[in-house]
Amino acid sequence: MSKLPSRYSLILIALLIALLQPACTFAQNAKVDPMETCGPIRNAGMDVVVDRAGIHTENYRFRNDLAKKTPWRAEWIAAPTQPPERARRAAASLFRKEFVVARTPRRVHAWITTDGRYRLYVNGRLASRGPADFGRDYTGMTSGKHFYDCRDLTPLFHAGTNCIAAEVFGGSAGLLFEAEIAGESGLKQTVKSNGAWRSLAAPHLYQSTWEAPPGGRSRSSQCLWFDGRKEPAGWLHAGFDDSAWSPCRTTPGSSDPLTASEIPPLMEARYPLQEISRATAVAVQSPGRPFENRRGIVLKANGSFAVHFDRVMTAYYGIRVRGGAGATIAIQASERNAPGYNRMVAVSLRDGEQVFESPDPASVGTLNVIVTNVTTPVEIMNVWATCCSQPARYRGAFECSDDRLNAIWNACRWATQINLQTHHLDSPDHQEPICDYGDYLIEDLVNYCTFAEPWLARQDLRKFAWVMERSHYQTFHTSYILLWLQTLVEYYRYTGDKALVEELAPHVRAIIDRFTSYRGANGLMSELPNYMFMDWVSIAGFECHHPPAVIGQGYMTAFYYRALEDAARIAEWTGDRSTAERCVALRSEIVSAYNRELWKPDEGLYRDGKPFVTHVKPSTWLPADRDIETFSAQNNVLAVLYDLAPKDRQKTVIEKTLARQPWNVRPYYMHFVLNAIDHAGLFDEHGTEWMRKWKIVPETQSFYEMGDQGDLSHGWIATPAYQMSSRILGITPSAPGFRTLSIRPHLCDLAWAKGKVPTPHGDVTVNWRRERERLSLDVSIPPGTRAEVAIPIGASNGAFVTMDGRTIWKAGKPVSGTLVRGEGAAVVVTIPGGKHAFASLLRGSKTIR
Repeated sequence: MSKLPSRYSLILIALLIALLQPACTFAQNAKVDPMETCGPIRNAGMDVVVDRAGIHTENYRFRNDLAKKTPWRAEWIAAPTQPPERARRAAASLFRKEFVVARTPRRVHAWITTDGRYRLYVNGRLASRGPADFGRDYTGMTSGKHFYDCRDLTPLFHAGTNCIAAEVFGGSAGLLFEAEIAGESGLKQTVKSNGAWRSLAAPHLYQSTWEAPPGGRSRSSQCLWFDGRKEPAGWLHAGFDDSAWSPCRTTPGSSDPLTASEIPPLMEARYPLQEISRATAVAVQSPGRPFENRRGIVLKANGSFAVHFDRVMTAYYGIRVRGGAGATIAIQASERNAPGYNRMVAVSLRDGEQVFESPDPASVGTLNVIVTNVTTPVEIMNVWATCCSQPARYRGAFECSDDRLNAIWNACRWATQINLQTHHLDSPDHQEPICDYGDYLIEDLVNYCTFAEPWLARQDLRKFAWVMERSHYQTFHTSYILLWLQTLVEYYRYTGDKALVEELAPHVRAIIDRFTSYRGANGLMSELPNYMFMDWVSIAGFECHHPPAVIGQGYMTAFYYRALEDAARIAEWTGDRSTAERCVALRSEIVSAYNRELWKPDEGLYRDGKPFVTHVKPSTWLPADRDIETFSAQNNVLAVLYDLAPKDRQKTVIEKTLARQPWNVRPYYMHFVLNAIDHAGLFDEHGTEWMRKWKIVPETQSFYEMGDQGDLSHGWIATPAYQMSSRILGITPSAPGFRTLSIRPHLCDLAWAKGKVPTPHGDVTVNWRRERERLSLDVSIPPGTRAEVAIPIGASNGAFVTMDGRTIWKAGKPVSGTLVRGEGAAVVVTIPGGKHAFASLLRGSKTIR
């Protein structure tokens, strides 16, 4: 028998195990921390999982039924008017109200909004952030609506004295709050904002300048300051003496009509840190890793360090500190693990323990922490990132024989998720609060294939319709108006929500009217006020964020041509025959003009436009034409994708376009390129080749916005996830809401692929594998639906196909009694809901990797 290890051997083994553990540890199916002053918020019925896949909730189902059903009894309230100098400096107003609840409530529903941003607390716990984004355009035009948030706060209330408290940032610091508290006996109690609430201009939150320490690589910056020495201690809790605070003044509040936000509260979770790096003049308390088991980082002099996470995310970021009165801590959010930042906050310390979290999220991959003015030891007990997004259930899945494509699919899902906030972001780094429907179109399609959460798509479609209406359908990004229309059609295809289509149909007609007025004498879109946004590339010396008419005519005409098709569909869905007929007639005129004016037989491509045909005067966003002739990929792929190019011309146009050097297309526009490759019947040949060009940055598990530059958290980068689910798995709706669907897998150069796409009726799963010349294809579709399945058969007339063990195709024709037809190199069969297994012979198929 061997000897037992000695005590010292056991200690050594334990130390080795600790050293070999990965820096970033995940608990499988870990739940979020208990609610604290700085969150993360635990929403009723929403358990959040943090694991290697990301952050998701598997049990949450949003019920859009909390909109206020009775007239408001609450009043808009604000803090007392401040002297001008103090008002300019103050960053927030504080509000609070204590009240007694006789028994533990059965249900508490609350409705909240502000004219700035708010954080709402119930009994010291962070309960809600908001309000939902109101919607506006780059020009400043708003939706004309004022959203209020609906929240279920039942778990936060108790019998006895309760306290509602709120911080309101920006605006004129107005607050509107009402809660209905229902007891077991059916009795109801209402808590509402009014002049009896107490308020205070926050003495501890203000805007000021942070000065970088001498010799550092950081810059000076305007930022939000939190002065712990001035915070009213205990103000979030019942029993706080607010007698020195002022009664609230009532105000008229927003002049825009109050509208219920129809999106869920954000899902939040603390994300585990990966490593601490670039530390100067700091000491880590031992034993234990920093921030574990209350082991902190101690600074006895000025110093800095970086807290790095294993991916970039949208996150609120915060810090827990003990001691160090008078010291200053700057927390700088960065995407890369390097000095530099986009957003930051600064904290002035009091003695004792204190906690602070940023009121606004940032794009966080790393938090740079810089500590100055240290005269007594500062113990930093924790630095965190509270990741947030719309609730995400990871319902969709994709996996194939190429690990690189698998990693790209997952990274695209994450890039989409972190941009689903209270509106679609272009990125959490820029957070453009405008309607970027080029971004939204791609993000929504990925959402439908991965999460199938329609609420944000629905709300933003409505918001932008209101913005367009108020701007007479002349918003900043002209092309994005037409892409809004595409997004509405895709929303209906994937969700089946006809009520929204009927609601927004008048806006569709107004868009067609507006764009039809832009047709020039040659029949093309030559009289537009601008041609924004084409692509983030330069063509012939012009920046194509806003190209001149000579470059923009062709691609904008193509988008208009597709918009006419979308408008005709919507008109048919809503019974508007005259609009449908008008759109069909206009399409006939457009396709003739496009081919007459832009096709160049000697080039075998479509030119982008003709010079000097526009009558619109040059402006900031419309450069003057030059006498040039260009043949962009952007225009030519749309010519194919939207069938402006005749069918017999499409493959050649795509092949010529893909072969042109240098390649001048950014990842955003690759969405249309990949769609056009598929439309031309070339996806099996080129699809995976082009998707492999997406390069993941390992440090952030994401991509550059432009492919090789830009931010690392952009939503428009994500089309490969949509392409893999809808092309390689082949799953798409063929009738609104997936009442019927299509399964047409592209094998490309892969040995196998499997996955699922969620639908309103349940998940659709596909699993195909080929071995030598034999293909097996297993599918499962929800009960009550039907699918057309296209089974690849290769180039051989001798191919056969079996379904559930029975031959349905043989010797180039169907076996009698089956709903089967040939379609090129595939056999198409219609199947009912359930599970089905197919097999086929693939002679002459492409070589696999």
